[in-house]
Formats: sequence, structure tokens, C-alpha cells
Amino acid sequence: MLSIDASLIVVFVLVWILVLVLSRVFFKPVIRVMRERETRIAKDKDETRQALEAYAQDLRRIEDGLKEARLEAARIRESAAEGSQRERARLLQEVNAERRAQVDKARAELQAEVERLKKELEARTDDLAGEVERRLLN
Repeated sequence: MLSIDASLIVVFVLVWILVLVLSRVFFKPVIRVMRERETRIAKDKDETRQALEAYAQDLRRIEDGLKEARLEAARIRESAAEGSQRERARLLQEVNAERRAQVDKARAELQAEVERLKKELEARTDDLAGEVERRLLN
């Protein structure tokens, strides 16, 4: 059967001493390092999550700013196009008015020239008639 002698007690005491020494020298520092590591990892994960949230917020803010800038650019383009259309219409009206004035002036000058030529022709008609009559009678 089993007999308990002093060597068993010595081995039992040595194992407990070894467990206590290893616990203080090896296991507790290793456990402490593992806990510190877990704490750092959790802290880094939290900081990473916060950084990603900040990045997402910044990205949304930038995208919103770009949307506003695009809308403003479209409004500016539309306003410029409307302004250029109004300016074009105004210039066309001015050109047409100037053209009409020039045509009216040219018509008036032409009419004045026709009237002058008619008067000159009337004045010369008597001379020409006399000349034709003299040639025919000679």
C-alpha cells in the first residue's frame, strides 16, 4: 500500500515553495505585463475608433463643403450665363438701333441726292431740249 514518509512531505513543501517563488518571480510579472498589454491594446483600439470617427466627420464635412462649392459654382455659372445673355441682347439692340439709324441716314442722303439730281435735271432739261431742237432743225 501507500506509505507516507518524510520524503513526500519534503517534496510537497518544495513544490509549494517552487510555486510561491515562481508565482512571485515569473507568473505575477508575466500576468502584470499581459494586463498592461491588454490595457494598451484597449486604449489603442479606443484611440483608433475615435480617430476613425473624427476622420469620418471630417470627410462628411469636406464632402458637404464640396457640395456647397459645386452648388455655388453652378449658381455663379448660371448667373454669368444670364448676365451674358442680357448683355448680348442689349448689344444686339444697340447694333440693330445703330444699323437702323445708319439705314435711315443713308435713305435720307439718297433721297436728298435724288432730289438734287431731279432739280439739276430739271434745270438742264430746258438746255437739253434746246440743244436737241437745234440739232434736229439743223
